[in-house]
Amino acid sequence: MMRYHGNIAVLILCIAVGALPSAHSATTQEDAETELTVIRKIIRTVSSRLASARSTQDTIQKQLRKAELAISRLATELREIEKSLHRQQRQLKNLRHQRNTQNKALITQREELTRQIRISYAMGRQDYLKIILNHEDPSALARTLTYYGYFNRARAEQIEIARSHIARIHALEREIAQGTGTLKGLKRAKIKARSNVQKHLRQRKEVIAKLDKEIARDDQRLAYLKQDKNRLEELISNIKQPFTHSPNQQSFQALRGRLRWPTAGPVRHGFGSKRGLGNLKWQGVLISAEAGQPIHAICRGRVAFADWLRGFGLLMIIDHGDGYMSLYGHNQSLYKKTGDLIKSGEVIASVGNSGGNIEDGLYFEIRHQGFPKDPAYWCRRPTSATRNS
Repeated sequence: MMRYHGNIAVLILCIAVGALPSAHSATTQEDAETELTVIRKIIRTVSSRLASARSTQDTIQKQLRKAELAISRLATELREIEKSLHRQQRQLKNLRHQRNTQNKALITQREELTRQIRISYAMGRQDYLKIILNHEDPSALARTLTYYGYFNRARAEQIEIARSHIARIHALEREIAQGTGTLKGLKRAKIKARSNVQKHLRQRKEVIAKLDKEIARDDQRLAYLKQDKNRLEELISNIKQPFTHSPNQQSFQALRGRLRWPTAGPVRHGFGSKRGLGNLKWQGVLISAEAGQPIHAICRGRVAFADWLRGFGLLMIIDHGDGYMSLYGHNQSLYKKTGDLIKSGEVIASVGNSGGNIEDGLYFEIRHQGFPKDPAYWCRRPTSATRNS
């Protein structure tokens, strides 16, 4: 964009310098008007190119936003599919365990029933009527009849229990078949979701290449970063409904030096270090981390912003009260929405490279009354990384 500003200045200067002698030597008003018409035409041409470049950049940014939001949605969908897949696998494992238990119980019941049938067969060889008629002792006869009754009831109960086991096994077999079908469907959905993610990643790569071409020069990139910085500061200043913590809870200020870092990884760019373009400095830290790695809230609060923002990609801002906020940028997915209450340490997003970045990582800021603060003074010294300047 700055390249076209430079072109305008150079063209107008050259035309003006070249036009002066002609203006002095012009003998008629018609010559002067002709030269002025040429200058105006060139200015219109360059202005049109500048407007076209701005329009192209806006279009590319919209394409980038669309691609990264699609990737975020698909990554979240894939995460839910993975959870459902694991849940379904656990359910199937449990059902198979139940089926094995029922099969063992059925074997036991069959053995008991076989034993009773053998006893019944042995007893059946004696004529039931003879046993009754041959008993002279009434008490002995009563005991015999009671035993027969008990034996028949026990056998009927064993048969009923065996039937129950068989019915339960059949029901479990149906559930397992249904669960297996669901599992296969989830696996197909997972493959499709991964394919869609790869497709949108390729589209994103193409968009980033176009964007890099548009802002190739350092002066353009500097202007671009300044616009991103101003856009973020404007967003923060417009956040309404500040979060207030309970009286029995410690304030954010009281937790200085004791907060956990939002994710594990080395600090690639430290707070206040130069960005290599003009006088711009990092207002937060950039933490190197793997894509999909969980990001945790450093403290309780309320989500003040959760959306895509140019230069920061998928961004989440948490209001911690008393003018303190934490910012998490370049995410792959956002798991919370604006207005959600957040607990300290809760997973709120996953690491990514949204916003047009090539490398994965988390951009992290802490602010008080809108002014950036060095996170290293607020968070405990990380065990897996040290600050880099």
